Amino acid sequence: MNLALHTGNLALHHVRSDDFQLKWKKLYARCPWVTAFQHPDFVTPWYELYQTQFLPVIILAEAEDESLTGLLTLAFCKEGKQLVGAGERQAEYQGWLEAKDAGNIFIRDAVKKIRNHFPGVDLRLKYLPPDIPLNWILDNREYSRIFSLRSHPRPIMKINEAAMSSQRNKKTYRRNFGRLKKSGDVQFETITRHDQFIRVFDELCTQYDFRQGTLYRHMPFSSDPAKKLLYLELHKRGLLHTTILTVDGEIAASHSGLLSNDSTLHMGISTHAPSFAAHSPGTLLLSMLGVHVVKEKISVLDLTPGGDGYKEKFATEHDVVFELTAYGDVKARLRKEAYLSGKRFLKNRMHQAGLRTADAWAAMGKLSSFKELGFHGLLARLRDAAISPPCLYRYCADKPRAAANPLLISKDSLSDIVRFDPSGSPITRWEFLNMATERLERSNHLYSFRSDEKLFMCCWVDARPAGSNQQLAGHASAFSENAVVLFDLYVHRQVKDEELVRRFIEQILSELTDCHKTKAIYFSGALSDELQAEIKHCGFSDLPGRRDDLPAVATRRRYAELFRKGRKWIQK
Repeated sequence: MNLALHTGNLALHHVRSDDFQLKWKKLYARCPWVTAFQHPDFVTPWYELYQTQFLPVIILAEAEDESLTGLLTLAFCKEGKQLVGAGERQAEYQGWLEAKDAGNIFIRDAVKKIRNHFPGVDLRLKYLPPDIPLNWILDNREYSRIFSLRSHPRPIMKINEAAMSSQRNKKTYRRNFGRLKKSGDVQFETITRHDQFIRVFDELCTQYDFRQGTLYRHMPFSSDPAKKLLYLELHKRGLLHTTILTVDGEIAASHSGLLSNDSTLHMGISTHAPSFAAHSPGTLLLSMLGVHVVKEKISVLDLTPGGDGYKEKFATEHDVVFELTAYGDVKARLRKEAYLSGKRFLKNRMHQAGLRTADAWAAMGKLSSFKELGFHGLLARLRDAAISPPCLYRYCADKPRAAANPLLISKDSLSDIVRFDPSGSPITRWEFLNMATERLERSNHLYSFRSDEKLFMCCWVDARPAGSNQQLAGHASAFSENAVVLFDLYVHRQVKDEELVRRFIEQILSELTDCHKTKAIYFSGALSDELQAEIKHCGFSDLPGRRDDLPAVATRRRYAELFRKGRKWIQK
């Protein structure tokens, strides 16, 4: 057996070679534990797209007839100075390829080769594919001093027609589906054509970023442009399985995951539109997906490790997968394992106290919010603290005239929301996303205007009918009449054109008066003197009243609740 290690351009040269790709696919077909994440159609585009951040590293073994007998695709992280499996966080499973009857000779020799070429560097593979052989580690005393194998439960859903039909017959499914159907025509669709995938993928990325930003203060596609290109390439190559749930053509939920050997579908990116969140569209889509993949002869839905509660609702059984770390030396293992043990302990205690990881991120983000807001943002917070209690305004004018050159105003646009610029604003981007999520889920609507890839202006509207718990913010009693309430007008500090602000408000009013002819229109909120003048110029008149749920106040209440939970956890 001839063993070789290649890095950088030489590794890329091998990976791109048609001859090597053919050998690779033959070995892939002979390896019993492979997943789509070890397929050349996944690894090759990932190497190409991420080579500025990761140095490609491949270890390969060839027989005397030049056939490929073993392959391990890795990447050297230039910032973290560690070796990871090709795909890094984009790959759910990372491991090596070797024929079943090869006796683990390749991986033993490959580990020695790696340690000689990268002395003192950690190697991390998360997670190893199910059923990959590990006895070569367990039987070696030397490896036990520097290797760490950490087990993780993996929920899976066995696909069969009876079980999937049972899922759809559950009371919760029938109730949510019935409510969603009242919103419009509900359709479940598999996106097979690549041109169709290109058309919908921007919206899927925006939904995913919006949700991740709300929960974890991180927007994966916005912060990593290569991620979007990778998914487009994976769908083009036939590895990505994508389904969507639509309501009158609007995407309510979606799932995109890799398909291994046409038999196992891995959970990947799940998204949903917050305006449909009350009907649990993501859960509905998974139920429909289970029924649909029966027809595609897919036998397993891999829900992937992670401990998310919704996965347990769909799991029919569990198995175990492992995370492998080969440390550079014994001291590194002791130091880093102690850190990870402490981290896991804190995470478990948080879970016992009813806190989510997202709550910890929110608390840490709060500590750094002053830095994110910047000087102008701090001034805005001080300004808002000094503003007198917000007043109410009632619209008393006739319908505004239609504008000759109307602005491109969007309604409930997640794409606009994620482009919120916190500079000069009294709240951070993450606070804004969290507030937007809560309001969209309450069936409020957002009218927005974007320019230069920034959210320039937006205004919230509550147009729910009387009797649906609609009330003016800050007032205890609900409206005694059908009413439309505009609130929280936001204008970016770069907007200096008063006429532009006036056109924005009048265009919203024009649409609202058309849609709600019999309803009174109010505005509620704290405004600067300049914006108060614009509101009144558009036809609003003062009404007595005040408001005490401004975003800053609501945010303080959320963190007070977080503090209460944290204190309870510490007392335990």
